[in-house]
Amino acid sequence: MAGILILFHCESNPGFAAASHEVTFFRMAENIVRSHKDIHFAYRTLEHGLSPTLPKELINIIEFDAASKSPEHLTRIENYIREHNISIVFGFDQPVRRKAYAYLRRGGVKHFISYWGAPMSSINRGIKLLLKRLEVALTFHQPDHYIFQSEGMRDSAISGRGIPRQRTSIVRTGINTDRFSPPAAVDWYAHDQFGIDRSRKIVFFSGHMEERKGVHIIVKTAVHLIHELGRKDVHFLILGNKPGQEERFSPLYKGTTAEPHVTFGGYRGDVPQLLKSCSIGMIASTGWDSFPMSSAEMAATGLPLLISDLPGLRDAVTPETGLLFPVGDHKAAAAQIELLLDNENQRREMGMKGRQRVLETFSNSQQISGMEQIVRSVAGLRVTPSSTLP
Repeated sequence: MAGILILFHCESNPGFAAASHEVTFFRMAENIVRSHKDIHFAYRTLEHGLSPTLPKELINIIEFDAASKSPEHLTRIENYIREHNISIVFGFDQPVRRKAYAYLRRGGVKHFISYWGAPMSSINRGIKLLLKRLEVALTFHQPDHYIFQSEGMRDSAISGRGIPRQRTSIVRTGINTDRFSPPAAVDWYAHDQFGIDRSRKIVFFSGHMEERKGVHIIVKTAVHLIHELGRKDVHFLILGNKPGQEERFSPLYKGTTAEPHVTFGGYRGDVPQLLKSCSIGMIASTGWDSFPMSSAEMAATGLPLLISDLPGLRDAVTPETGLLFPVGDHKAAAAQIELLLDNENQRREMGMKGRQRVLETFSNSQQISGMEQIVRSVAGLRVTPSSTLP
């Protein structure tokens, strides 16, 4: 069996969702090739060391920047492909055009699948969309197939980038539903870890501090709910800030009565335990967003979700499992949180239905199986009868 290369667009040890993808991508590749020696991982740079989540069976890890235009760098990867008999590339967020693709093909890559964790493009229409479709049609060496996490993300490829629908598929994000699960009894772990009064219900967010992630909207929501509306029974726990990143949000809430109700907790390895103490999961993205893995983790733990109404992101909830609010509208978000705070039965019912939805749709095994079937179909390998293509 020829080898498979998992091609990351980012540096090694990336953290957050990319780290979880390392495991699922490896297990998918493991189901396709016969030997761990035939599985190869490539990162833009290895300077950050290797992720602790990488399976110990993985022995081939290299540095390769697919965005590079250096003939010397690209020739090295061409030779590596040839020397290791790699015929399949499974790329993470690999776009339509890159100089590197010609080198991959010359090295012996016959099948190229690009898995996207983000929208590819804004929506285009008319002449602009026609030109995008023409560009895709005339581009050599591009990926053969594109996988997306949600219908909204696929729309960004079809109606934005001009990729034909038949060259796209959807595979939902998967998580470990044993690791992320509701508490067996009332749990105060997060309260005790961060010194949060046990009388407060915790609104939880975990993610990067980029502007588009809407952390400022979460903080504004806290200020409106606590300082302006007078709620004292709620606390906002925000994770994912590197040292000093939280300071940019200080002017929004420092000096208000909301200040002791907002905690920036940094990077944590105990998110599954922390979630068991929380009451509501919140994602307030204001720019493009994918289907965040954190939304499935929160739902799997039994939290109702409050999500900004963005394409792709809105797929994270149904009316039975969470609520949507207009993008950037912190007052509307505060009203939705207040509704959930005051209705324990609604929170519990939404949480239960959200957990069930994750079990049915967003498990690790379903994600691995979905990716595997697509790779097998594109590569002309035998498709296992237990699954169907998304």
